[in-house]
Amino acid sequence: MNNKIKIIIIGGGFGGTYTARYLSSLSQSGIADITLISRDNYFLFTPLLHEVATGSLTPNNVIESIEEILQGKKIKFIQDEVVSIDINNKKVKTKTSELEYDYLVISSGAETNYYGTIGAKENSFTLKNLNDAITIRKSIIDLHKKEGDISSIVIGAGPTGVELAAELIEFLHTKVTLVAASKDVLHQFPMKLQQIAHRELLRKNVNVMVDRVVTSVEPGKVIFKDGTSISAKNIIWVAGVKPSAPIIDGIEYEKSGRIKVDEYLRINNRVFALGDVSGTTPMLAQVATQQGMSVAGNIIANITNKPLLPFIFNQKGLLVSLGKWYAAGEISGITMKGPIMWLIWRTIYLFNFHCWRKRIEIVVEWIINLFSPRDITEI
Repeated sequence: MNNKIKIIIIGGGFGGTYTARYLSSLSQSGIADITLISRDNYFLFTPLLHEVATGSLTPNNVIESIEEILQGKKIKFIQDEVVSIDINNKKVKTKTSELEYDYLVISSGAETNYYGTIGAKENSFTLKNLNDAITIRKSIIDLHKKEGDISSIVIGAGPTGVELAAELIEFLHTKVTLVAASKDVLHQFPMKLQQIAHRELLRKNVNVMVDRVVTSVEPGKVIFKDGTSISAKNIIWVAGVKPSAPIIDGIEYEKSGRIKVDEYLRINNRVFALGDVSGTTPMLAQVATQQGMSVAGNIIANITNKPLLPFIFNQKGLLVSLGKWYAAGEISGITMKGPIMWLIWRTIYLFNFHCWRKRIEIVVEWIINLFSPRDITEI
């Protein structure tokens, strides 16, 4: 008989992969059988998708094989889609199988939120997965070949929108309009960073429109609440995300649709949820990675009859890229900008990849790109 503790992790993003890594001591010592389930067979580094969309990185360099990440850790990987979760009977059903668990970790990520805006989903691109980035890139290259004149509207002025706008305007001389529903860009960031980003975008000739609420999107056209409109060849919606939380009978959800958890990130004693699907913490990669360590630690503590520790988010800094050789950020209360900050931003992101091989590949490509034009080959 197999008396090992069965642990299932749902999701191959930041939360899921980091939880698996921190739990690997249990599988390597033979205490637990750990299974990670993900729809894709790769980990996607979403913070760099805007560089794929604008020809700065090849698609292969923002993904890592989950099997390679888990290599040597004695963790089973299943590429499948979860259909339902039965927390009463401790079962997870996928499209191809049904698995039992003793501990369950839910980290199924997020998807684009269109907020019910008429025509937004049908008439705009988005930037949430690898295919989205490739589609945006292809659209811009096709327009460049056919018409030469390329115009894009980016709806949403959070970090993704700001970084995308700054990169787009450097890609094939694209004309870019950035639309913010808030009174300034990066509205969740400190005011100093908002001002730095706004000034740099204007310096790059990005048309920044703030305090403009989009009510509908038509083919090539964005319509605002006041009845005015603007037009462009490409419309890209990055105005927000919502949790991809599974519907589970018997659990509570926040108004946002995220799963309610306690201070230990638990739904109950044996089920944890983290990252974009849980609680009220910011939906950031650094939150998910820290929560992965917390959840793994609390599962180990539970197994070894030690006290659990509440999750406390440690904001390590805020960073935003504003095109080649320029970034802004706040680290330990100190605001910095310019080329040095750009290098710091690059380095921090680099070390959030799991494997050294991938880090080396990205460094090589970044160095090449410093001395060469952006890649405009069609994929």
